[in-house]
Amino acid sequence: MRKLLLVTTALVGFAHAEPAEAAPVGAWVAGTVFGLSAGTAAFAVVSGVVTMAISVGLNLIAQKLRGNPKQEAVRTELTRPTSLPAYRFVYGKTWAPGTPVAWTVKGRVLYICYLLNSRPSAGPFTPLFDKRVVEKSGNEFDFGGGGGAVATNDPFSGHVRYWIGNGSQIVCPAQIVSETDGYFTASDAWQGRTVLWARLNCGDDEGRQERWPATPPELNVDGNWSLVRDPRTGGTLAFSRNQALIVLDALRNNPVRAYSDQYLRLDTFRWAADVADEAVAVKGGGTIPRYCCDGVLVFGDGAELEDQLQPLLAAGASRLTRIGGRLGIIPATPRPSVKTITDYTDGQPLDLIRWRSSDDLYTEAVARYPAPDRAYESAETPVYVVPGAQEADGGVAKRLWLDLDFVTDYRQAERLAKIAAERSRMQRGISFELFPDSFDLVAGSMCDVDLGSPFGAWQGKYEVDSISPFAGVNDDESITIRLPTVLTESSDAIYAWNAATEEQDVLAGAFDGSVGRVQPPPSIVMTTGTAAAEQSGDTVIPGVIAAWNGSPSASVTGYEYEWIVYAGSSGTPAVRPGGKLSLDAADEFGVFSVTLQFPQIGTDYQIRVRSIGTYGESEWRTSAPITAAGPSGSLPVPQGITAVAQGANRINVTATQAADPNARTLLIYGNDVDSSLTAELLWTVPAGASVSVARSETGLGSGTTRYYFARARDQWSNLSGFTDSASATTS
Repeated sequence: MRKLLLVTTALVGFAHAEPAEAAPVGAWVAGTVFGLSAGTAAFAVVSGVVTMAISVGLNLIAQKLRGNPKQEAVRTELTRPTSLPAYRFVYGKTWAPGTPVAWTVKGRVLYICYLLNSRPSAGPFTPLFDKRVVEKSGNEFDFGGGGGAVATNDPFSGHVRYWIGNGSQIVCPAQIVSETDGYFTASDAWQGRTVLWARLNCGDDEGRQERWPATPPELNVDGNWSLVRDPRTGGTLAFSRNQALIVLDALRNNPVRAYSDQYLRLDTFRWAADVADEAVAVKGGGTIPRYCCDGVLVFGDGAELEDQLQPLLAAGASRLTRIGGRLGIIPATPRPSVKTITDYTDGQPLDLIRWRSSDDLYTEAVARYPAPDRAYESAETPVYVVPGAQEADGGVAKRLWLDLDFVTDYRQAERLAKIAAERSRMQRGISFELFPDSFDLVAGSMCDVDLGSPFGAWQGKYEVDSISPFAGVNDDESITIRLPTVLTESSDAIYAWNAATEEQDVLAGAFDGSVGRVQPPPSIVMTTGTAAAEQSGDTVIPGVIAAWNGSPSASVTGYEYEWIVYAGSSGTPAVRPGGKLSLDAADEFGVFSVTLQFPQIGTDYQIRVRSIGTYGESEWRTSAPITAAGPSGSLPVPQGITAVAQGANRINVTATQAADPNARTLLIYGNDVDSSLTAELLWTVPAGASVSVARSETGLGSGTTRYYFARARDQWSNLSGFTDSASATTS
């Protein structure tokens, strides 16, 4: 049954909420707006209620991270040289990209400083140049003369010396200062920042391209980074991957709007830190912490702080809440109900939601996360399918893509994907005004709802999305408390996880940071003849085509080629310039090709090709030789051939060319027997269509019989058949 709009509450024994820092606002409202006298009970209650103010929880799914840049893009951007490096906090255990902030070159040596973290860091550290681990001897924290760490593994041995400042350094390394002639000074210490200085020798020209494929070298440093304070241990400073402690650290120390502890609900962060530390079983045996946080957070202008911290919150599926002007956190964990609601006031209309918009409902979820075994490139978890959801929604699957830029373990990402998908299925909602006995509810509180008939469909467990208490004064002895409240359906099943049945295996990556030489194309195919000829009007253009598949090296950006021509009878090769092709020159099948037009028919040709890439050029790949030929065609046989003996040692031969405009040459053969198969070529005579030519064979003995044949040849060396034989016998 609904109650009256105004509910009078006796002041005896009534306890109002904190926080104390908002008390002046409450006192101003009680004294100025309501005209109550300080020290009276009504004054105290009104100030307390106003002090509590609105309590609102921020929903992760609704915000959907608001377009924060992905970790992959952040890492790429931070490796670019700049004199104004972005302000960044590196959290957890991960690769920190190094931003080149100062560098100079002397001879073959590069002296360079990289910014890793805009604050002190825990360590230890392992540098990677161009994603290749640097093994070392020495002490990278020794800044004295001859100090630092020296690389001991190929290809860096003898070429790399480096120093790391973990934030406690007060000077620049002595060797960097002494060898750069004042470019670096002792005061260039980057105090309070984590930086790496390096002395890099490019080495000989032959190995330089493999050792230093990029200029300046791309640096990442693997290590333990975040030094955070834990309110559970009195605020001691220590390395931690705990998601809740990292969110708290970002709120306290960010350069945008740092929160002091008096504006934070530290009790909620202690609670969330305990949740994040909980051991969760994994299918392969053992446990992992429930919520870890690893990544690089870059602070920027033009965005609310809470929005910039959303990737940290997403790593634990947690949400921020504001209670009386103080910021708290709601961890993703089952929570017991603190109250059963059985009635509501008629202070505002009852609003009941049974079905939410289909835009907010998902039947499955996939999480994207930076994978350490893939050099922190993006990877995807197997899809989590909400049991029965697709059928309930009419058989149409709808996938939620969840970006988890600070989660590096696929097992944690899989659990978070389930939480996000299951949360989206919580459709019931209630908006109403509660009685003062619900005053202790805050955003994030759990409660049971049992309003009786006819509201049975809304019976169940709910989470408080927001509650906004305010007070009205009846007299100096009583006030009216109102509690407009919004609830959203919840369930402990959202957070349940059975590793044996729900954890899905992910194929491990096999990243290899070693940089070999750029690979040439695998093979080259040469073609000539009809397939290589082009028709332009009535003109036929012969050619030689060279074709190849792309190089297996992913860094290739194009190809360079040169022709090899074998000149003269000695077959001496001569290299002729060719050209370059970009990757856009490939056809739809990924094949590259070039054509040499107007080759000399009958001459041998080769091509050699090499790959051009980010990491230099490959070796040349040379094709097999091919003899240039024109397009194939058919010619009619010459029109005829005659032979007449002239004395004892001479025979005159007359042949008439074929009546074909393509005929260019007349070939005349002779034999001692009547067979063209073994006939010897005697004369090659240029002759156009229907032209007659005469030749004489001399030096023959008396009584010698000879047989003669003729055939035609066109400009592409295509041959006709042989004529019938013509014979003569000397006298």
